[in-house]
Amino acid sequence: MHSTGGDKVEPTTQTVSITSSPNEPGSAIGRALLQLGGRQALPVLIATILLFVVAAVFVPKTLTPASVVAILVPAGISAVAAIGQTLVIQQKGIDLSVGGVMTLAAVASGIFSSNGLPFWLVLLIVAVLSLASGLLNGLLVTRVHITPLLATLASNSLIIGVVWTVSGGQAKLAPEELRTIASGSFLGLPLIAWIAVILVVIVAIVMSKSLFGRRFTAVGSSPAAALAGGVNVRGYILFSYVIAGAFGGLAGLLLAGYAGQTTYDLGVNYMLPVIAAVVIGGAALTGGRGSVVATAFGCLLLSLVVQMVLTLGAPTSMQLLVQSLVLAVAAGIRLFPWSRVGALLRSRRRAPA
Repeated sequence: MHSTGGDKVEPTTQTVSITSSPNEPGSAIGRALLQLGGRQALPVLIATILLFVVAAVFVPKTLTPASVVAILVPAGISAVAAIGQTLVIQQKGIDLSVGGVMTLAAVASGIFSSNGLPFWLVLLIVAVLSLASGLLNGLLVTRVHITPLLATLASNSLIIGVVWTVSGGQAKLAPEELRTIASGSFLGLPLIAWIAVILVVIVAIVMSKSLFGRRFTAVGSSPAAALAGGVNVRGYILFSYVIAGAFGGLAGLLLAGYAGQTTYDLGVNYMLPVIAAVVIGGAALTGGRGSVVATAFGCLLLSLVVQMVLTLGAPTSMQLLVQSLVLAVAAGIRLFPWSRVGALLRSRRRAPA
């Protein structure tokens, strides 16, 4: 306590920091995670770490070098596609054409590469096709005013139909450059995983640190308020679908390199895990809240669960069932009225005996 003059005495408070030193590595990593991924990333990260511990104890074969590659590569491919899906869901939408776009990119790369086109030109053509697919979705939603569910489902069917017609259902060899990237590694980890990490970090920085990112989140949270503030709401929504097409196309190229060949249904099975990862990552289906970092951890968690099940001897056909169950559990946890349960418990504690 100290006197401020006369008899008036004011209390003083002293706070004691119990947080880690800023120079500690763990503290720096924690702060970086919170800044880039928000608090949404923390629960998914903890769940993923716990699952790795469970795998190490009860299913140790899940963490052999070959199994780790089998976990990280699909997780990386899903994470790349899920970046765009997260941005779309932040705008109160959903993109059910992600599997079709991935397939389109993969098959297009195989067809044009087999016809002798240079790799840079193949990439350019695939980029145009992927962006055009996203633009189609965005225009159907923002201009024609079709609900995102129906618009993207229709475009997915259209894309798969075109791919089937053009390819004739025949497989093509993936470009050699893609196969080299997919089989490469750096510091013992697959290059595909590093590519996913770099892209996630870049997008997370843009969304959390830039004016564009803040406006993007504002549009998803309250389009009416953003419109009243002079923000081009329709433009941001359109952008989310276009960028989702771009990331879907890139994921399709990585998948083609990993598979080694391109087929008309190569990316179809990725639609469910991509959406499931976004839900696991805590993105609000009502728009606004979303974290690509949390989504990436969701992809890793989902891939680990699938690999554990396969290691235990389950057939490959169980993948979709396992992913569906994880999605259902994650959605159930998200939708459970935890606040009501907490209020009920507090009221019972206060009630007289």
